[in-house]
Amino acid sequence: MKLKDKIIKKSDDLYQAYVYPVFNRKRTISCPCCGWQGPAFLPHGLEKRPNSRCPKCDSLERFRLYYLYLKKNLPTDKQLNVLHFAPEKIITKFFKKYANIDYLSVDLNPAKAMQQEDITQLSFKDQTFDVVFCSHVLEHIPDDRKAMRELMRVLKPAGVAYILVPIMDSYKGKTIDKTYEDFSITDPQERESAFGQHDHVRIYGRDFKERLEEAGFVVTIDKFVESLSTDQAERFALMPKNSFANETDGWIYCCRRS
Repeated sequence: MKLKDKIIKKSDDLYQAYVYPVFNRKRTISCPCCGWQGPAFLPHGLEKRPNSRCPKCDSLERFRLYYLYLKKNLPTDKQLNVLHFAPEKIITKFFKKYANIDYLSVDLNPAKAMQQEDITQLSFKDQTFDVVFCSHVLEHIPDDRKAMRELMRVLKPAGVAYILVPIMDSYKGKTIDKTYEDFSITDPQERESAFGQHDHVRIYGRDFKERLEEAGFVVTIDKFVESLSTDQAERFALMPKNSFANETDGWIYCCRRS
């Protein structure tokens, strides 16, 4: 994004976050991450999903879902070593609020995290982390099975890895029965056409759980969004409560050592 575009975006965000709500008393939407309230979130994504991005903290639908889930399920009564891949700013901020958490973020790009790591060849010793959080990473990784085995290797026996990916039941009118990948497709434009983004190497189907189990995990799918009231799901604008989402966007994959 060019500097001019960044300035325009920032100015628009400031207006939407602080000025527009003052003149619009309709505040039916609320961000659980930062407390912002207003008539609607901003559109976001290639398809410009409506009611998606918080103008104050940039949280998206899935970030707000993760925030609510972790707030409910993360232990506060014991020390936790947390490993966070490709860190989302709002989730990083959440983890760092906890005094009982020793937090480390990692990414292949050293500018984007606290430490540079290759998810398929981690530098950590076996059974190092109590919590591993890895969201929307594996669809970028050619050898995702090797990455999954690495995530299990560094997880403590009583630990849990939250491993999440975009899952589609259909794409461009075609049913996705099983994960689709074709490594002969290397051109970014062809990848965008085949997989939905230029830097994706596959489209995951509902067999994602089986792929995790093949790597050695015991997997529980927590359909957390279904435990929330309709009012909560609509007020926080959570997936899958919109026409752009798949049912599985409300699922949390909880992975433990076998």
